[in-house]
Amino acid sequence: MSGSVRLEHGGLGELLITADGGFRAVRAGLADQVDQAGSGGGADAGFERTGRIDPALIRRVLAGTGQDPAPAPASEGGEALASGGRRLTIQGQPGQPDRQWTDGTGAPVPASAAALDALLGQVLGDPAAPASLPAALARTAPAAAGAVRGAAAVGTVAGRAAYALVEADGAFGLTALDDAAPLGGSGADAGLAPTAVALGEADGRSLFAVGGTDGSVQVWDAATGAVVHGTTGGEGAQAVAALVCRGIPVAFSAGQSGDLRAVRADDGRVLGTLPTGGHGATALRAAHCAGVDLLAAAAPDGTVRVWDAGTGELMHLLVGHRGEVLALAVLTLGNQAVLASAGQDRRIRLWDLATGQPVAELDGHTGTVTGLAFTTLADRPVLASCALDGTVRTWDVHEGRPLHGWPAGEWLTALAAVGDVLHTGDETGRITAWQAATGTPAPAPATGRPGHPLTALAAGTLHGRPVLAAGFGDGALAVWDAATGGPLLDLPGEGGPVHTLDLTADLLLCGTAAGAVRSHRLTDGTALPLPVPHAGPVAGLAFTPAAVGASGTPEGRSLLASAGRDGVLAVRDAATGADNRRFATGRGPFTALAATLAGGQPILATAGEDLTVRLWHAGNGAAGPVCAGLPHPAEVVSFAEIGGRPVVIAGAADGTVLVWDVQNGSRTAELAGGGAAVRAVVGRELDGEALLAAGDAAGTLRLWHLSSATLLNEAALDGTPLAIELDETGLRVVTPGGAVAL
Repeated sequence: MSGSVRLEHGGLGELLITADGGFRAVRAGLADQVDQAGSGGGADAGFERTGRIDPALIRRVLAGTGQDPAPAPASEGGEALASGGRRLTIQGQPGQPDRQWTDGTGAPVPASAAALDALLGQVLGDPAAPASLPAALARTAPAAAGAVRGAAAVGTVAGRAAYALVEADGAFGLTALDDAAPLGGSGADAGLAPTAVALGEADGRSLFAVGGTDGSVQVWDAATGAVVHGTTGGEGAQAVAALVCRGIPVAFSAGQSGDLRAVRADDGRVLGTLPTGGHGATALRAAHCAGVDLLAAAAPDGTVRVWDAGTGELMHLLVGHRGEVLALAVLTLGNQAVLASAGQDRRIRLWDLATGQPVAELDGHTGTVTGLAFTTLADRPVLASCALDGTVRTWDVHEGRPLHGWPAGEWLTALAAVGDVLHTGDETGRITAWQAATGTPAPAPATGRPGHPLTALAAGTLHGRPVLAAGFGDGALAVWDAATGGPLLDLPGEGGPVHTLDLTADLLLCGTAAGAVRSHRLTDGTALPLPVPHAGPVAGLAFTPAAVGASGTPEGRSLLASAGRDGVLAVRDAATGADNRRFATGRGPFTALAATLAGGQPILATAGEDLTVRLWHAGNGAAGPVCAGLPHPAEVVSFAEIGGRPVVIAGAADGTVLVWDVQNGSRTAELAGGGAAVRAVVGRELDGEALLAAGDAAGTLRLWHLSSATLLNEAALDGTPLAIELDETGLRVVTPGGAVAL
């Protein structure tokens, strides 16, 4: 493409596509702020996203404008658009004058711009919302992780009062409250960028949890420093692969950043990581050959790494592609294995996995290759491919030459082979079957899911019978008996649009565009919990004690909860990390998290950008009261017991402190601060008097008599209060410089 394309949408925002295929999307009403920030950065990732589009998308848009007459763009921009109104401006196209279309005029925006509407809404919206465009057409860059934020928590380590502190350089550590003795931690070079910390107890051990800007959550034994469990960071759309490795079903996954993760696909236990240089992966493929479990991962720069999955040894680094690789396939022939790779450069490459050397280069597609699958015809191995050019092609593997090619739709998004029948998926959600030998249509076992783009296909077996699995833009998963077409599973969307799929043994593995990884049993669709990172910075961490039964004895397990800027609340077993459950409101990012035991039940409080504090049952995710009235998002929440009733306290970004009754969500107090964001808050009843202490970003600590809302004292501190402990001995405040007793 030459020149530029700009869509202004009064209800969504503005989208600019430049000649190199890069795009910038800005939320409505904030474009001026971004312009002032300049192209060098500095704009908030919450309202600006960047990325790259596939040429196929812009070709469709430009083709739809045709020779339609339209006025030249106004030199200083047009009039302000009404909500929902649109303006499309195309400039710098060879042989064409600069043109502009505006809804409500004689030259309305052409229908082909609907693809740009969809892109703008998808990029700026909730990543877990249904997607109307396949991921192959647009790749959004990971949101800026943001700077390390100071955070602290007070608790105990081996029975000793202590605090955890994240420092400005990213180092974090544990320190005794009484004599400031160091109890452990990390240096600034630990490779983590912490945003949240928590201290808790589980199975008789003191635990220390850290959440990072990359969405990771790591847990250590606070007394010994041993790693207990956790997730590595992996922002964005998840590529997945499944493999039975040494008798264990393994789920591999990687996002747009971070390393590649390996967990047990049946129970979620973490097995380890494989290094990708922190760049994540765009495609994964696993296979077994000659007694070796192989795993191939394509990086965003077009390189492909191949590991021995059993030992973690890097076997090959394959270099040759110019652009992202979106599809991988492995063919095993006795003791030999061939890897096929393809993507944005439209060239298919074949590699000998014994040597890592290239075998063949296959040219013919005129669009990004989105699917690869091996099959056998007349006892000879054949590779099939599909692309955004709307064609399916087959290739002789031994001779490295084309066999057949045929049109199969417009934007083809996925391909799977079941015997000598090829199945393709497209942007409309349709599944079509083709005879691989001739390219003629074949009876299709499934019609797909019209109205939602088909985003992934995978073929496998269940109890010896061939099955076909499909994933869609609304997050739904479906599995059919490939021989009879009988439906086996129809699972609703969860965790965002499906990005990739794989099958192994009796498991279905799915990676979503929002950063989740799902594992389901093929036999009945039962969901198996997997430990996946948040798709964005961790906003809060909290440990909950085990629930208490009627007899007063603990029932169940201690839990660890994490709330993310991705709008997801994750809860897992504090001691093991197992049984990871994920909940979401669909109301945007979380900003703070707290936990308590109320009525013997573990309760969570989350604050969000929707100006509410929401209460949850930590064990089952049941939603409780919604506490409203915040003038600005809360940056900190905590629980207290006042007058025998549990309350939740929130400190807002403007210094306001609000208090609600946990049982019914009614507001019981509102306290005005000094205008700076509240960073720490605690409530306590001492000698029958309810007290509340809050510290703000300006370094001011305030103490209130809660029942009368009377300000008792105000003190300036040397640093921002990050955590406060209030008991009979007085106040102890943790600042970036350490703990201060008042």
